[in-house]
Amino acid sequence: MNPRTALIVAVIALLVGAIGLFIGIDARSSSEDAQDANDKTQQQLEQQLSGDESKVEGEQAAAAKEAKKTEAALQTQVTALRALVDKLRVQVENLQTSDQEQSAKIVTLTDEITKLSDRVEKLENE
Repeated sequence: MNPRTALIVAVIALLVGAIGLFIGIDARSSSEDAQDANDKTQQQLEQQLSGDESKVEGEQAAAAKEAKKTEAALQTQVTALRALVDKLRVQVENLQTSDQEQSAKIVTLTDEITKLSDRVEKLENE
């Protein structure tokens, strides 16, 4: 390696080292500032959270009470709907029975009409 190239490499290494040293010092002071800001923020958050915690507990209790009321109302509605379903089921079964009875009556009446028609024909033919 010639002396000129060695000098260029040495200067570049020196510049990189100086930049690294500057960045390290700046990072350290930024880190201390950040730590101070972090501590202050943490303290403020802890104060705010302690106040918010009691507020949240109250809201949770109110929400739980409201949920119980809603659940009771829904349970009442479900019970009423089940009763309606049972009632409708009985009505449908009665309709099916009624349809079967009507079908049987229609068949019987048709048979009777046929017999009467046959008698009328016999009487007319005599």
